[in-house]
Amino acid sequence: MSLEQTQLDPYFLAKIFTQPIIPGKSTPAAVAEKVAPKVKYLGENQKNIALFIQNGNEAYLNEELFNLLTNILNACKLGMQDVSLINMIHYPSLTFADWQAAVKIERSVIFGIAPEQLGLNDIPSYQLVTVNGTTLLFSDELSLIGSDKILKARLWAGLKQLLGI
Repeated sequence: MSLEQTQLDPYFLAKIFTQPIIPGKSTPAAVAEKVAPKVKYLGENQKNIALFIQNGNEAYLNEELFNLLTNILNACKLGMQDVSLINMIHYPSLTFADWQAAVKIERSVIFGIAPEQLGLNDIPSYQLVTVNGTTLLFSDELSLIGSDKILKARLWAGLKQLLGI
């Protein structure tokens, strides 16, 4: 068999030749930077407070739940200009780190979304946790909170801690 007929697997060749064959400068392969995804949210996010929901029926919330949310915000002396309301149903594959890259978040309330959906470990509801410099409060869905006084009280206690009210 002649050398011209020999065929070597490219993977095998790459393993053999880990150093450049021709002496000189070797340039490392360019690492692709992860670009922050473009996301849409409701509100102006002036105080860097993200509110995460998951609603497949509406763009954000129906009128009843939106009124409940605005009442909660008013009780906290906040308005829609202060927060970003994010519907995660449109971005199912984003982790919390992706969200932090896409939206400036200092504090966040997550309504009815499991921590695992955001790429986080199991986090108990209504307890403050800090993840990558952002304080999080996991809560039940707004529809459950609206009809349960105990859940409202738990949310209010968590919001007082989160927002320093």
